[in-house]
Amino acid sequence: MSARGSMVSLRRRLLTWLLVPLLAIWVFSAVIAYYFAYGFATLAYDNALFESTLDVARQVKVAGGEVRLDLPREALDMLESDKHDRVYYMVTGPKGEFVSGHVGLPLPAVNTAPGKPGYYDATYRGTPVRVAALQLAIDGRPENGLVLVQVAETLNKRHALANEILFGMLLPALLLIAVAAMVVWYGIGRGLKPLTVLSRALRTRSHRDLSPLPEEHAPAEVRPVVRALNDLLARLGEALSAQQRFIADAAHQLRTPLAGMKTQTELALRHATSGDVRHALQQIHAATAHTAHLVHQLLALARAEPGKPPLEAFERIDLDRLARDTATEWVPRAVERNIDLGFDGAANGARVSGDPFLLREMLANLLDNAIRYTQPGGSVTVRVALEGDRIALSVEDNGPGVPEQERERVFERFHRVLGSGADGCGLGLAIVREIAEGHGAEISLGSGGGAAGTVVKVAFPGAA
Repeated sequence: MSARGSMVSLRRRLLTWLLVPLLAIWVFSAVIAYYFAYGFATLAYDNALFESTLDVARQVKVAGGEVRLDLPREALDMLESDKHDRVYYMVTGPKGEFVSGHVGLPLPAVNTAPGKPGYYDATYRGTPVRVAALQLAIDGRPENGLVLVQVAETLNKRHALANEILFGMLLPALLLIAVAAMVVWYGIGRGLKPLTVLSRALRTRSHRDLSPLPEEHAPAEVRPVVRALNDLLARLGEALSAQQRFIADAAHQLRTPLAGMKTQTELALRHATSGDVRHALQQIHAATAHTAHLVHQLLALARAEPGKPPLEAFERIDLDRLARDTATEWVPRAVERNIDLGFDGAANGARVSGDPFLLREMLANLLDNAIRYTQPGGSVTVRVALEGDRIALSVEDNGPGVPEQERERVFERFHRVLGSGADGCGLGLAIVREIAEGHGAEISLGSGGGAAGTVVKVAFPGAA
């Protein structure tokens, strides 16, 4: 995500921890804001409702001790002409008798003083309503009795106004949170840039480069990670160096006695007369030669493994001349095996950056493999060619070839193709790959001309 898909990124996690509390606060503030907005809407519409109550109260008449409401039809239509809410009214006499209006309008729980408005919430005909109540003294004298005037309306306008106030308050806040999220996202990205730079440096670094990572530009929070990585690289370098020293020391210690054993078996072969003794000495001589070759390969592998100088420490080398000289050194071995060894060089030369000793060792292993596995009477060709912006060094033979399913495994250490009929230690192509990768080159293995034999190509960057 992939690792990215299976793990939440640090940037997303930080943004989540920041936005979730902000959104929770926004929702909580929305509840509080709606409460206050509805309170403001109630206060505003209560004043208008009381005005309607006063209008109705002005039309209450008392004649002969009888209370009646003289409300013109035009005034009633105006009272009930609200587009958003239903308006109800009721007038009740001093003895609680119904005078006019809508029957059953809920009475106030607490009576207010005459002439003072009273407001309360109620339910009428199954719908929540807001009621304004006003008590009037008959003939201005409370002892003569009180007339109750009530006007009620549904709550649609109040909720609509509260919602408008709420949206007017919360929409800018939500936009502000969105802008803050984008700013924080960008800021976190900038803050995490040192980690991105560090990961890019590790990803593009050569596996041979175990030098410490610079930490002077790293933020304080990242420096412990950089120090831990540097400590790991240092310990890894020490382990690799110890391994290389062990292989080199062991190979050097084995080289001298093996050379002596080989010399002694050659002397013994010159003086041996018995067929059985000569056969035994020949077996010992062949085993000694094989072991000496293995020791040489181990030494080459120790030199080619990671932990060596980086690419910047290499020198400019004429690969064409190096390949020609190395191929010339292998002519006697090819003649001994009755193999035609040829060379096809680049017309204008080819210069690469590298270690001349390691490059000779790489080509020597390719030639050793090609001559060893090609049948007598075959041919081997060393070729240096310019291919676009790359320089290709290849060794081609017309031997039995490598099966396609084995072409990746032949670069593994001590892996040998079964049934090849040749004696080897299985380290040659492993050494070739180590040296090629250490030089930033790409190595490939394919079939030779006419789909027969094998061609191993090493493509170097930076043709000059």
